[in-house]
Amino acid sequence: MAPQPAPDNSSTYVLTLDQVENPLVRTGVNYWRALRGDRRMPARPQLSPRDIAGILRHLVILRVLDDGTDYEYRLVGDAQVQAYGFNFQNLRISQIKSVAPEFGQLMLGIYELVRTTRDPFVVRGWIGKDIPDSKFVYHESAFLPLGQDGETVDHIVVVSSYVPKALD
Repeated sequence: MAPQPAPDNSSTYVLTLDQVENPLVRTGVNYWRALRGDRRMPARPQLSPRDIAGILRHLVILRVLDDGTDYEYRLVGDAQVQAYGFNFQNLRISQIKSVAPEFGQLMLGIYELVRTTRDPFVVRGWIGKDIPDSKFVYHESAFLPLGQDGETVDHIVVVSSYVPKALD
């Protein structure tokens, strides 16, 4: 998508899985649903990069550590790297929090929501001029739980799409 100017203020909306509009995010949600079947969530080993090659660059896969006290970024697609301006693969959320406390705490809160409820979480929003360092102005993201036994979340897969910020 072409770069867009930032709106004056940021806004965020929580969605249901059925309200996902972005085709890339919808592909990820539909794949997760197909793997899940009639269970609460699919297991991490069910994910096959070959099956989702078209959206891999938009994925993040996190591993839950120590019952959610930390999370490790196991896979970070290049669209994610471009959106945030650095590659956080193999880093932990605790490391992110040490250099970007507010962002790290926000992400930890989302991951913990998904881990503890064992439910997917979808959000979209505009990043405004009130967050001047952002490299993107719009995003839609689905946070999808994964777990071997269908009850304990051991990984989270994130599928996101971003609209880059126009240069001022």
